Order: sequence, then structure tokens, then C-alpha cells
Amino acid sequence: MSLPRIGFRALPAEFPGLKEWEAALDALPGKRPFGMARFEVAAGGVTPPDSHAVTEMWLVLQGRGTLRYEGADHEVSPGDLVGFAPFAEHMLLADRGTPMSVLSLWWRGE
Repeated sequence: MSLPRIGFRALPAEFPGLKEWEAALDALPGKRPFGMARFEVAAGGVTPPDSHAVTEMWLVLQGRGTLRYEGADHEVSPGDLVGFAPFAEHMLLADRGTPMSVLSLWWRGE
């Protein structure tokens, strides 16, 4: 039996210094209870402020920076796992001189 490789699809660029890829979860059978993506922020770049109806977690894979969560700044680095409640505003600033790479998972709290 071969290993099912899911992979990621590049999303259209919407913001300078931000690259995003969506996990190709539709390659798996059945209903998917969560979404997954990864993104990279160029050194000196930022993500736009984000707020949505889903619960979300980020795993910082690479780089150091500042996570602005509900207006408060928090330093993040590789291995940090952070979570966001629905409608909580969050954004990432790659303000420590290196690019950042993050894995994001989200789901509806039903």
C-alpha cells in the first residue's frame, strides 16, 4: 500500500511579504472536521489583522517574531503553539530580522 501524500496548494498572493498554502485535505475520503494551511511571512513583514468565527491554532515552525493577540504583543519562536478563540483579533509580525513559517489549523466549535 502506498503512503497517501496530501500536499499543499498555493493560494493567490493577497498581501506583500505573505505566502500561503492550503492543505489539500479533499484528497482524503470522508468529512474533514478541520482546515489546515501553512504560511510564510518575509522578514520585516506582517499578516493583516484577522478575526473569524472558527477556533484556530498556530504552530510556529521557523523564525521569531511578535504575535499581536487582542492588542497585546507576545514574542513567539519555533515550537510555540498558540490558540485563538473565535472572533479574537490576531496578527503576526516578522519583526526579529528573520522570515517566519507557521502551520495553522482551524475548526468550528460545534
